[in-house]
Amino acid sequence: MTYSDPFAPLASLDRPIRVASLGECMIELSDLGAADGRVAMGVAGDTLNFAIYLARCCQDLDVEVNYLTALGVDQLSEQMIDVMQTEGVHSDQVVRFADKLPGLYAIELDDRGERSFRYWRSQSAAKSMLDVDGLSDEAIASFDVLVLSAISLAILPTDARARLIAVCERMKMAGKVVVFDSNYRPALWQGQAEARSVIGSMWAATSVGLPSRDDEEKLWPGETPTQLFARINVAEVALKDGPEGPWLWTGEALPKMAFPIADHVVDTTSAGDSFNAGYLAARLRGRSAEQSATAGHRLASAVIGQKGAIIPQAAMPPQE
Repeated sequence: MTYSDPFAPLASLDRPIRVASLGECMIELSDLGAADGRVAMGVAGDTLNFAIYLARCCQDLDVEVNYLTALGVDQLSEQMIDVMQTEGVHSDQVVRFADKLPGLYAIELDDRGERSFRYWRSQSAAKSMLDVDGLSDEAIASFDVLVLSAISLAILPTDARARLIAVCERMKMAGKVVVFDSNYRPALWQGQAEARSVIGSMWAATSVGLPSRDDEEKLWPGETPTQLFARINVAEVALKDGPEGPWLWTGEALPKMAFPIADHVVDTTSAGDSFNAGYLAARLRGRSAEQSATAGHRLASAVIGQKGAIIPQAAMPPQE
């Protein structure tokens, strides 16, 4: 495959680079085992986690980070908007539905810090974000960079899902950057065949792939990184591989880099989301794929050292 840097056209812009992260933000419940019976409540979701970390990483850059979703008009939805605005994530294009509510999930951790999730999202407002009175194709396509995940696709009705992929195809053809993470949650799909088909269609509309090897292994067991790169056929890929760090592809497989193992693992929630943000922020700085992978791994290592999806700003590693 001939490699053409998907970020190169952004360098000629004479205005801020407009990035949009599209998906579902939810109410997060954690610390379920607290002795007093109380739980911690926060706001999270894979693409919102990404948007928050990207906004933090790009504070010194001419980059505008937006979040695209649908919410209700209730107090919890207002709290979500407040979190976005506090974190420097633009929320002016978030769709609001008076008759809908945000979804909710709870995090359960084992003694190694690995997490599992319990969801209450069947009536989530985000599932209607592409309805007639929701986000338009033109609004989505107006951004320079669009970031989404397989969760973003899985929660949508079939017709809306196909429409979103078609928008991504047009954006890619127009020289814009479409970033996709095949964040696979089996419970959101009718089965593996559906997930394989939809995610496969999305890879064809993708400029930069940020999959995780454990997600891909669930859908394509036994596949090597080289086989994965050939199957998805995306020009630039950072294949996350847990503590070992990512495998990189820019038209060809790059030599496997050595990454430092995190000293302290408390909670792996948002490890992949934060890596994606660190990687993309570095690429927007003009860094190479290798340098960007190092930046993403460094941020993810900091995130998994603390509880919750979003760590305090003070715990963020410096930008380099």
